Amino acid sequence: MLFQMCYGPEIESIYETIREHRGIKISTLREAYQYTDEGDITSLIEGVITILLDLHFIVKEEGLLFAVDDKAWSNKDVFRRLGKISMSQSKDEESLNYIFSSLYNEVFVKQDKIFETNIHYHVNKRFTRTMIGQEKINAWKRMMESWGAGRRVYTGFYALPHISFLQEIIEEVGEWEGALHPFCEEKIHPILPCITSEGMIFRGLIFGLMGLQHKSLEISYKQDLPFKSYGPNQEWNWIQLKKN
Repeated sequence: MLFQMCYGPEIESIYETIREHRGIKISTLREAYQYTDEGDITSLIEGVITILLDLHFIVKEEGLLFAVDDKAWSNKDVFRRLGKISMSQSKDEESLNYIFSSLYNEVFVKQDKIFETNIHYHVNKRFTRTMIGQEKINAWKRMMESWGAGRRVYTGFYALPHISFLQEIIEEVGEWEGALHPFCEEKIHPILPCITSEGMIFRGLIFGLMGLQHKSLEISYKQDLPFKSYGPNQEWNWIQLKKN
């Protein structure tokens, strides 16, 4: 189950340890990360292992842990795998993993809503067959912030993608120039959901791209394009990624 009482950064750290030490045991991970004699972090490590297993970053064979791919941690891969979970399960099932992986898209993106305080209420209103407690929502917010989807603000969540996360996606795309809407739909959406229920581009993503203006990309306006314009004054419909 992806709803674990984790904070986020430890997921990447433990994954990297497993990747670098193939066939490691959970007990060895505990010894490596238990910095004091007080307390016991076994439950925290087991929660991380559950997340990594459910996201198919690792496998467990005869009590030993192995990374599936010898690839460094990437938040892009996290969201690609969340997308697969969201697409592979029937909405009627409403499993906890389906809800976890769909929450960002359903509560924020599809509604074109950047900030929400009462996520707990909206999740249980949207997913009626499975009740989600407040602690699970808090864990989701911590992980989403760590993975670059937004920020925790007071009791809510601000779904403005981190500039560093968008920069990683831009770098993966490479050189590109064309209309802004299909760029977001074809290059961003397969990684980070950004298409609203009305078929528009999520405002949170547009604001995020604004942060890269004149740095990694240029967004501008071209006349007579058959695509919607975006921005505070609907002044952008074209994007050009700069060469590194």
